[in-house]
Amino acid sequence: MTASFSDQLLALARPNLAWVCEQLDLFDSLVPAGVVSFDRDEPSVTRSGITLRAHVIGTYALDGTWMWAWANESYRDSAIAVRSRELRELGERAGVPELTEPMPDLNHFPDPRLAADHLLLMCMGLLDARGGVICAVNERGRLFMVVDDPAVPRAEPRVPRLTTALRNGAALLPGPALKPVQGWFARHGIEPVYGPGRVEGVLDGGDRVVVTLGGEGVVGVEVTGDGGGAPRCATAGEQELRGARLSPDAPHRTFPRPLLAVAAREMAFSILRTRAMVQYADDHLGFVGRPPLWDEQAGELRFPDGGLTARRLGSYDTEAGWFRWAPGTEDIRERLREAAGLGPEEAEILPELSGEQLDLTVYGPREAVAVALARTAANVAGHTFTSLGSHFFAVTDERLADTGITDLDAAVTDIRGGASWLQGLVEQETRDETMRSLAQSYFERLGLQVWHYGQPDFVSGVMGMYEVRVYFAPDGTITQVTPGVLMGAPM
Repeated sequence: MTASFSDQLLALARPNLAWVCEQLDLFDSLVPAGVVSFDRDEPSVTRSGITLRAHVIGTYALDGTWMWAWANESYRDSAIAVRSRELRELGERAGVPELTEPMPDLNHFPDPRLAADHLLLMCMGLLDARGGVICAVNERGRLFMVVDDPAVPRAEPRVPRLTTALRNGAALLPGPALKPVQGWFARHGIEPVYGPGRVEGVLDGGDRVVVTLGGEGVVGVEVTGDGGGAPRCATAGEQELRGARLSPDAPHRTFPRPLLAVAAREMAFSILRTRAMVQYADDHLGFVGRPPLWDEQAGELRFPDGGLTARRLGSYDTEAGWFRWAPGTEDIRERLREAAGLGPEEAEILPELSGEQLDLTVYGPREAVAVALARTAANVAGHTFTSLGSHFFAVTDERLADTGITDLDAAVTDIRGGASWLQGLVEQETRDETMRSLAQSYFERLGLQVWHYGQPDFVSGVMGMYEVRVYFAPDGTITQVTPGVLMGAPM
């Protein structure tokens, strides 16, 4: 397998790439990044309080696989998957394997997550969509949607936007730059004129666009007005949404940054602790896979051959949209407040630390908020987190001593698990710091050396002759976690 999409898909998608970049730039400026939720019945997506008609095209899982919405039991029979079915029909007519296979494997790409992002852009072009949205779905990965609401205008030429779009569209996927440039001109109704290493055309207002090609890329874009003066599109006003539905009651609250910083340090190690507890129950308490029973009077989680001392931590209901700390957890919440460096007055105004019922509907990923709060609090208090359905517990049994790293594969599981719970809670501007903290704190907690070999997209935890490598995308997202020989190939 090669690290590319099929020739059939590239042939269909390349002509659209420059105008897709232009359209997405406009969309992101009109519908700013923020908390995202979606309604499968309407179907729609809401971002930053703006609700627009949208459809799910697919999901990306942590194992590097993409699943089309038409193949996903959660979406395939709902209205929200209708555009995905259009893609499958197009794939059948044009013989495009990626569009007709239910679960394309993206692991042959150097960065599977980035390949999923590129797949969204290609689908935007194939469906003539007006925007694209990516939504983190708790631990299950990421969900990709196309927006086709007429409230979002078609992108009109603006100098900075078109210049960036023509360059990026040509560089986005392998192949000659001419096709996306031609596609951009066609999109704007321009009949291009060709010269040596250049393509040019005149916009409706008289502005001239000259694109210079070099190798397989765009090396220059020049926009001039009629007669060589300043272009009219440089001073044109920005476009606006037309009749979009504003949703003041839509999810709008982000996870507080001080608590997020603590969660980043604690989540992966907390998962290790939970895994060690399960192993202890398996070795000593006759655990065979069936959940333990909670003995309220004894304060124990009861397994077939004994129990573990524990405390109620809290409970949640994602359908009704609430989380609540259990009575008597003031000391645990106090430890979390201290770990976040918050004074009593600061903590008092945070609903996440109060003893009152927390409204989860104001957040995007509801379950992730509840789990992050409870798991982080248990860990900073020195306890082991576990859950029975929607009820959380802090296991306080002294027989569960802190454990070290047991094998590299387990470390991979811990880091991936921690990252998957946090990814939907992290804002763009803090993502890199948060995800690096998650990996480095885990390594440091276990006494591993932290190396990066001078590479900004890479950090590893070294144990003897072996290491666990964590790779980061440019936006800070953890894209891959692999065990391997020190400075060698993956195991």
